[in-house]
Amino acid sequence: MKPKALFSWLQGHDWIYRRVGGKSWVGYQDKIKQDLIERKATVVARNDGSEKLTEQVRITPKGLGKLSVLISE
Repeated sequence: MKPKALFSWLQGHDWIYRRVGGKSWVGYQDKIKQDLIERKATVVARNDGSEKLTEQVRITPKGLGKLSVLISE
C-alpha cells in the first residue's frame, strides 16, 4: 500500500487526524489506550540555537497486526 493511501485509510477509519492549522498527524486517544499507536515527541535544535518540538504518530507492533487484519478484509 502506498503511504498516501495508508494515511488516507488511517484518517478515514479514525486512527489519526490533524488539528486545525496543524501539520503533524495526531492519534485518537482510544487507539493510544489500546496500544495500537503511540505518540513520539522529539526536540530538534535549529541552526540559530533555538529548539523546535516535533511530533510523530507511530503504529505499534500490535497496531500493525490489527491493521493487517482490517485492511485485508
